[in-house]
Amino acid sequence: MSKRNDAKPLILPLTSEDIVGEAPPTSQFDRLSAASSMPSQSSLPSLSTYAQRQSHRSRLKKIRDNLNSRFRVPKYFRRMVVFNSLDFETAFWEMMNLIYNPKRVYKSLYYQKQTKNKWARDDPSFVLILCFFLTISAVFWGIMYAPGVVGILKLVLYMVIVDFLLFGLVIATIGWILGNKFFLLPEAQPVQDSSHPDTIFSKYFKFDPVLEWSYCFDVHCNAYLIIWISLYLFQFFLIPLLRMNNIVSTILGNTLYLVALSYYFVITFYGYNALPFLHKTEYLLLPLAGFAITWAILTLTGVNIANVMSNSYFD
Repeated sequence: MSKRNDAKPLILPLTSEDIVGEAPPTSQFDRLSAASSMPSQSSLPSLSTYAQRQSHRSRLKKIRDNLNSRFRVPKYFRRMVVFNSLDFETAFWEMMNLIYNPKRVYKSLYYQKQTKNKWARDDPSFVLILCFFLTISAVFWGIMYAPGVVGILKLVLYMVIVDFLLFGLVIATIGWILGNKFFLLPEAQPVQDSSHPDTIFSKYFKFDPVLEWSYCFDVHCNAYLIIWISLYLFQFFLIPLLRMNNIVSTILGNTLYLVALSYYFVITFYGYNALPFLHKTEYLLLPLAGFAITWAILTLTGVNIANVMSNSYFD
């Protein structure tokens, strides 16, 4: 009897049900958790509204990309306002060699073609320096022969904008057409591809250009350096002598213009002749014969072209 009274009651281990209480049925618990995790129908955005907003953003992006591709400023002009990107040292080297050894300048184009895959310059330093020289010359010409601020400004605009830039646009376009239509080798392949948009020229000229228009303008700029030296610099110091009405001034003035224009076409010939996909570029030297004949006629008749040109500018 004593043994049965002394025995301790059996204690079972605790379970999770004893701690948290009886768990709800599985299906009911799943429904409650799913219902509590889902937001109300009114808080969800409308699927059609979201699609319309995405479509509107896509249309705006296409319009913006189209405008950027059409009105993007070329790299050549962007570099004009970034002084650190301009290579004035190379530009001065080219100017010195264009006077003494112009063929050397065009031989260096082969290295540029290999490194940058284009014949034309991508650096506007040469044009900027030449415009600066022309501006300084126009100011001195204006001070001496067209006094007054308005007269000087008109002379600067005429010598830089009309004589150099507008004349260069016309000459470069003519050279570009002749190069792609008549001087081009039959086996030459066009440089345009589908990744490049059509240029303004391709809308009006029905051929695939191989020769770059910008290269034709570079050739004009190279040749115009001699025009500046002869007719803007030397003529400035010789103008008192050139405006005399005698045979010496007539011969000197006509010879000065003959040399300047002839050298212009010689450097132009070197520029086009340096391209391996052009031929028959020697036809560019034909104007030299016309200049010689004109020089002889004007000299024999006593017409001083230097005097005529100065009168057209200042009288």
